[in-house]
Amino acid sequence: MIKFQRRKRQLDIFWLLMGSVAEIMGLALFVPFADSLLWHEEGWIFLVPAVLAIALGLSFSWLGRDHKRQINVWEGALFMVLVWPLLSILGMMPYVLSGILVNPVDAFFESVAAVTTTGVSCLNYARGDMMRGLVLWHSILNWLGGLNFIIILSTVLPQVSGCFGLTLSARQSIFFSPVWNKMAESARQGFGVYASLTALSCLLYLAAGLDPFSALTQAMVTLSSSGSAEPGYFLARDSIPLELAAGVSMLLSGLNPLLCWKVWDRLSFRLMLRDTELQAYAGLFLASGALVAWNLCRTGTYDAAESLRYGLFQVAAFLSTGGFVSAPCWDWPDFSRLMLFVLVFVGGCIGSAGGGLKVMRLLVLMRMSMTEIRHTMHPHMVVSIKVDGLPVPMKIVGRILSFFFLFLSIFIISTLVISLSGISLMQAMGVAAGCLTSAGSTADLFGIWSFAEAPGWVKLFCTFIMIIGRIELFSFFVLLDGGIRSVGRHW
Repeated sequence: MIKFQRRKRQLDIFWLLMGSVAEIMGLALFVPFADSLLWHEEGWIFLVPAVLAIALGLSFSWLGRDHKRQINVWEGALFMVLVWPLLSILGMMPYVLSGILVNPVDAFFESVAAVTTTGVSCLNYARGDMMRGLVLWHSILNWLGGLNFIIILSTVLPQVSGCFGLTLSARQSIFFSPVWNKMAESARQGFGVYASLTALSCLLYLAAGLDPFSALTQAMVTLSSSGSAEPGYFLARDSIPLELAAGVSMLLSGLNPLLCWKVWDRLSFRLMLRDTELQAYAGLFLASGALVAWNLCRTGTYDAAESLRYGLFQVAAFLSTGGFVSAPCWDWPDFSRLMLFVLVFVGGCIGSAGGGLKVMRLLVLMRMSMTEIRHTMHPHMVVSIKVDGLPVPMKIVGRILSFFFLFLSIFIISTLVISLSGISLMQAMGVAAGCLTSAGSTADLFGIWSFAEAPGWVKLFCTFIMIIGRIELFSFFVLLDGGIRSVGRHW
């Protein structure tokens, strides 16, 4: 009994956080429910999961009512791993109840792809053939997934990643009675920036000629970096204003929310202009866009104007891991396709809703490499790695190196596993990269439009990879390490 109570106290904040997420999902389900009633659709498919989600959330919150404002690495990692399946299970219910996806595996895959903002789909329906409420719910699910990721990055993840190094030890714990309020403040700031950028994106889509409903749903999937519009959405419309609105929105989705908040709070755009990561992000976009456009023009794929138009749009889409497609890029020259494929591994700035390694981590790795070269040439020289004029502790550099190794290892293993399904090696690489970086549409580069015909085990494996990519890898290995240690002790 004493052991059970001790274990319960250790999970108090875990239950509290899980309860809050479930309650938010329940409240969000009332939005498509109200819209369905207004348009005389089947609103009950949203009401039932809404009631279940709120009841589940209240139950979880009750279990965590006695939290002591203490969290350990195990508890934080457990939340980061299990919150995504929780969101996905609650999010899949409207698909199953509506009959649009009867197979639970397909519904779970669709929901995981939405909440992890990966954007891949196994639906064979165009948006015009779906219930309006389901279209709205799919967009909300993507938007909530992006919001959840940003809030986790600014609150729970620092508590987890700040407590272990290369040993992946889950024994430490931290007290954050003053940090608890800071976590709530960080969540409010992240929500404020995310909602403001979504509103700006919605205005851009309205200016591009979309109706209010389409502008809202498109803004939500764009700012969440999911790119989960129906296949060929931009390709069929062939609209420069629409592509411009989407391109600007995707680039905004790749910004660091904390930097945006500082700029807004201090009313100083100099902070943005001086930020090293943002400079690298902008430089990478312009340089990659110019190279892709040059290659498209050089090979005669398009004329100069169209090469610039499509090249810049697709670079913005893949760099931000938004993944929209405005041109048949699967028919592009190999150089251009390979450039887009490489960009998804970069992702946006640190803290953004997109996936990938992030620009800041790559900056640190590049500067570490240059520092090692200088140190090899001059062994007695004292050198340090600096970003924005501040030295980067070697402990942080070690974590980034570990993250880089784990990321590439999981990508290679995922490619090998997916290739067992019978698709080509490049297609397997595209699927693995799309799921791990949340870009999704890298599969389009090699001819895969839909996962509808994929075997069930491939869909389940891809859901696992999507979630792994969303929890910043370390959380999964913390749980794995803790589980192995626990089994070893009992053995």
